[in-house]
Amino acid sequence: MKLRSLALFLAVALASAAANAQTGVYLTFDAQQFTQNGINPVPRPSGNTDRPWIFGPGYGIYYNIHRLPRVGEVHTGPVVLGVDVRGDTLRVSEYGSQLDRQDGILSLRVSPRGKLLNSTPYAMAGFGIGHTRIPYATAYSNNFIYQFGVGLDHNIRGRLDWRVVEADAGALGGYQVGHGANQSNYLVTLSTGFVFRIR
Repeated sequence: MKLRSLALFLAVALASAAANAQTGVYLTFDAQQFTQNGINPVPRPSGNTDRPWIFGPGYGIYYNIHRLPRVGEVHTGPVVLGVDVRGDTLRVSEYGSQLDRQDGILSLRVSPRGKLLNSTPYAMAGFGIGHTRIPYATAYSNNFIYQFGVGLDHNIRGRLDWRVVEADAGALGGYQVGHGANQSNYLVTLSTGFVFRIR
């Protein structure tokens, strides 16, 4: 219930701020190294860690907020604060089955106020829900996910940017599958794609 209330509050806040924000929508190709430790009850000869690369599309929208209703101009010096809302859908065939993942993440985004060599570097930190189905599993596990990242958007022409690269690192909280001991997880994601800035 608390998560639903928080999501509703953030949606209203974002909608009211959108009129006073620079907005960008993006589509990326993502490659994620999904590491699972301690997933087997008895470690295999090759170890007790599974570390596949999984692939698929990423999609999202960001708002760089310059003004807030009833507050006015937001003064943040040489940087711009924004909010990034994103998702991804990742798949890979593994062990004769399929590993499926979807993430939904809300992040705080920081970028310079002006472009540097026609490019915009940025940094982000956020949290959300990770939705994972490992090979041969009949159900998905839902876990809290947190993620930190840096990236670089380079302007191609007008409002179209090339997301040259974004690199993220994070983990799923309380991740546990199967019957192995000391289970844990972390993930590294690399992305590239295109951004269209609406304003």
